[in-house]
Amino acid sequence: MNIKITERQAPHGWVVHLDDWEVSFKHQQTAQDFVDRLQARIDAPHVWPATLGQTLLTEPFRARRVGVASLV
Repeated sequence: MNIKITERQAPHGWVVHLDDWEVSFKHQQTAQDFVDRLQARIDAPHVWPATLGQTLLTEPFRARRVGVASLV
């Protein structure tokens, strides 16, 4: 997932781009907080669910790091 923040001129605001999906914010700090929280959730350890008859993995799965480009 490609994540970047851009400034919108009219109406003034900020846009967080998540691949082809866009989320608008009125303030740059709010947009940055959203990106920081999203990145923390992506970076959090994730455990693969077990199906019947299988044991859980001993090590939690870690999501791949996503590059964040801020264009301010």
